[in-house]
Amino acid sequence: MQFYIPEISDEIRLLADWQFDLYNESRNDSLEKFLKVGFPQRIFHNNPTIPVVIPAGTILIIDRVYIRKGQSDFSSITFRWKGASNPSYMEEMTDYRNLLAAGTKTTPAIYGKKQVKFPKVPIRFWAKLEDVNRIEYEKV
Repeated sequence: MQFYIPEISDEIRLLADWQFDLYNESRNDSLEKFLKVGFPQRIFHNNPTIPVVIPAGTILIIDRVYIRKGQSDFSSITFRWKGASNPSYMEEMTDYRNLLAAGTKTTPAIYGKKQVKFPKVPIRFWAKLEDVNRIEYEKV
């Protein structure tokens, strides 16, 4: 076994399916939606995990490494799933002021409503270090 600490933007290819516990937390929403696992409604400080599997052959990009002395419960790595995203979609909204301020594209108003185009969202998620250490991979 060879010791390896990844740099940000390093890429790894999964050599085997990777099963881990996905936490019901907003930073994992894109993966939850992509895998269609359906988190239960969030409950204050008591969010259950859902086991998920990312298939062998998937390329993951290291996006963030979080390790702090004395805070091992929070040790994690954030990944981006290379080449995967949730599709863009249109949604009708009546209150779109915040979206316009953020530069989100809209169509002309019809009866006070606008069609708002939400862009595709890359898949970004985090996993606890204990789960990450079970990944079978090769550097890309």
